[in-house]
Amino acid sequence: MGPNVNSPETDNYPCIHSSGRFYFASNRTGGTGGLDVYSSDFRDGSWETPIRLPEPVNSSSDDFAFIAQPDLQTGYFSSNRRRNDDIYEFTTTVIRKSSCDTLEINNYCYEFAEENAVKYDTIPFRFEWKFGDGSKAIGRIVEHCYSGPGTYLVQLDVTNLVTKEVSLNEKSQTLVIQDIEQPYISSPDVAEADAKLQFSADSTNLPGWDIARYYWNFGDETIAIGKNVEKSFRRPGNYTIQLIVSTKPEEGGMVREACISKNISIIRRP
Repeated sequence: MGPNVNSPETDNYPCIHSSGRFYFASNRTGGTGGLDVYSSDFRDGSWETPIRLPEPVNSSSDDFAFIAQPDLQTGYFSSNRRRNDDIYEFTTTVIRKSSCDTLEINNYCYEFAEENAVKYDTIPFRFEWKFGDGSKAIGRIVEHCYSGPGTYLVQLDVTNLVTKEVSLNEKSQTLVIQDIEQPYISSPDVAEADAKLQFSADSTNLPGWDIARYYWNFGDETIAIGKNVEKSFRRPGNYTIQLIVSTKPEEGGMVREACISKNISIIRRP
């Protein structure tokens, strides 16, 4: 299996999961005591450095012969943590939704056009737009990006450059910009392996929700709980991040829940 998997110590009880992940037991340096269960993935033509599974699968005793169901939610292993070798069943408490809504990015940019200007092509006009946030622009068709949600009064002043006549508020429109109602994941889209990344749900927009928990699943069998969390990825690859938010129990004991997902790429610099 190569030097990444095999060590100078005892390495045994190999098992290939249906996902292609390789599990085995080893008493190598760095374990919690006795045999511990490790996993390794095959990438770019070789097996990666094994990762020791966390407690409670591994203990200060011998833990070995690990097998898991295809969904990795349940499985079995052997351990002598109670002196004799016994077979244990595990069920993960990690929440991973089979499907989530994909994060939508709020758009604060708009195009404004004076359609009636076409019929005045023979006469030079000046079109001045006021966007209601202190910004202005000149042109028949203009684009403007707002800083965020709000209610803005958009006005158009038209000047006849021949007669110098000015028509104030030739066009006036109230523009209401609202954030999409969804949990929101703020994070880098691309980052380096082993870098400390910040994940934030501060921009979550769910009016009327009394949110009790922000639950993060990072797609690498790790989780975190909190509105703002820190995370680093050991391996390069593409990961689908899930943010699951749930409310305090409402009338009748009902708990509302929403899930959003976002893909990020983890790279390793040469």
